[in-house]
Amino acid sequence: MEALYSVAPPASTTPLVVGLLVGLALLYQTWTRSFIQTCFEYLPRQIKLPSPESTLEHEEIIAVSKEPDFSADWWTGSSTYELERRAIFSKHWLCLSHRSQFSKPGDYHALTVAGYPVFLILGKDGELRAFHNVCRHRAYPVTRKDRGSSTVLGCRYHGWSYNSLGQLIKAPHFDGVAGFDRAQNALFAVHTFTSRAGFVLVNLDTSLKVPPPEVELLDAFVGSREIALRSRWEGGQTVEGQVNWKLSVRIAESLIDTEGIRSLGSQRRFPSWLLNRLGVSQEGSASMTVFPITAVKAIDRKGYWCTLTCIPVSAQKTSFRLDLYSSSSSSSSMISEAKAITQETTNRLQKTIAELETAYRSCLEDTSSACVTLQPTAKDAGMQQAVLDALKTHLKLERQQGAEVFPAMRKPRENARFEQAEKLCKELDCVDRGPDMSW
Repeated sequence: MEALYSVAPPASTTPLVVGLLVGLALLYQTWTRSFIQTCFEYLPRQIKLPSPESTLEHEEIIAVSKEPDFSADWWTGSSTYELERRAIFSKHWLCLSHRSQFSKPGDYHALTVAGYPVFLILGKDGELRAFHNVCRHRAYPVTRKDRGSSTVLGCRYHGWSYNSLGQLIKAPHFDGVAGFDRAQNALFAVHTFTSRAGFVLVNLDTSLKVPPPEVELLDAFVGSREIALRSRWEGGQTVEGQVNWKLSVRIAESLIDTEGIRSLGSQRRFPSWLLNRLGVSQEGSASMTVFPITAVKAIDRKGYWCTLTCIPVSAQKTSFRLDLYSSSSSSSSMISEAKAITQETTNRLQKTIAELETAYRSCLEDTSSACVTLQPTAKDAGMQQAVLDALKTHLKLERQQGAEVFPAMRKPRENARFEQAEKLCKELDCVDRGPDMSW
């Protein structure tokens, strides 16, 4: 006899689970796109960008509604450059190097950024530090080499010497001088920060405490690429260009593609089959920019990546530093391949700089009006707006204080002991120092 009641089979939960995953993925995609867009796209209100429907073959120039915002000397003026030195390079975090460039205690790298001489050095304790490359005695350079390795660095003027911690360990003619304290004459330290992925940032602000740099997006980017703390530095090249440093975005475009940055986060949480079903791009971005002067790119060939650091020399001159890294252990074949990649990338860099120099020279010769050919464009609108915002903020501070503000400048010591030391220094300048010392 058949049962009067039949029991229905349990309903499958698979559609419910799939639907829930799809909903979460769409929500995550929307949130990530909004968040990354907010962080990386500085779309200013006063700048009108070209519409997507535009059929113009050439790149459209941005129409700036507020004429005074981008001044006529935006690309060339010394007054604008001096303001940038105070407003940006004196108090913003600058990404200058990577930890892999320092393999043993005493390894150092010296450079001058917008007129500020600094050097990075690895201490015996494994800590990477930065100092002003200025001797505390008579303000001569502590090291004249760009790179080297020494746990003791000495100034050639009077022989003052410092260890890798910046401490004064030798001061000829000052031993036994009443009131002279070596501890009070150490090198001026520069705020230094090494990110989880090994990127080295410095901040020249003389304040005792400065907020740490925001490197979350940088760490997220390198986490999705073969970029790590244990990368190997393969070498680099420096190319100088007679152009303004704010054109660095256009220089970097020859090496770095900034498209697709908004899809960066979406490929790190969900399996590829689900993203494919949802139509979400998995390409991501192979590069990103670290404001204000550095760009990072993962090379198409597996295992390589590079940085391009655009260091201002003057209002009309920039030094472009290209460094290549590998994420794998080196071999003879990789060394030759790394050299080929470096040369290929350097050639592209030189070509781009030469083309931009031509446009820049014509801009300098055009005295009738602002240089139209170098007006902010859709590609570098975010960079120019970020610089402009920093300048406006600093100008507001200077108006409030009624004077120019130099965050990187240290106030001179003014007391009886300092006056005594200064007098002694002037007297010793007349003393025969003997043959030039080699350090």
